[in-house]
Amino acid sequence: MENADPRALRQEIEVLMAMQAGITVILSSLIATHPRYREFQLHLTALVELADAGALWKPLSARQREIARLYVEELQSIHSRLSPTLDEPEPGWPRE
Repeated sequence: MENADPRALRQEIEVLMAMQAGITVILSSLIATHPRYREFQLHLTALVELADAGALWKPLSARQREIARLYVEELQSIHSRLSPTLDEPEPGWPRE
């Protein structure tokens, strides 16, 4: 990578940034419309804790782990920042 063409690296970064933006839109929609939103949030929080402590995020630097955690937390806040109409009761919650 030491002799990599700066233009090629910039193009790769542009592609990654565009993909990240697209993924964020897709995930935001899935999170906001999940039929069991609270259960989803609990599961996601548990997975982040496991990923942070386990092998999934082990190859990441401390800064990358922090960024990943902040990104997940940002996605988790999507639901509360969207239209108040999403505050309708969820079907089947709480389970009886």
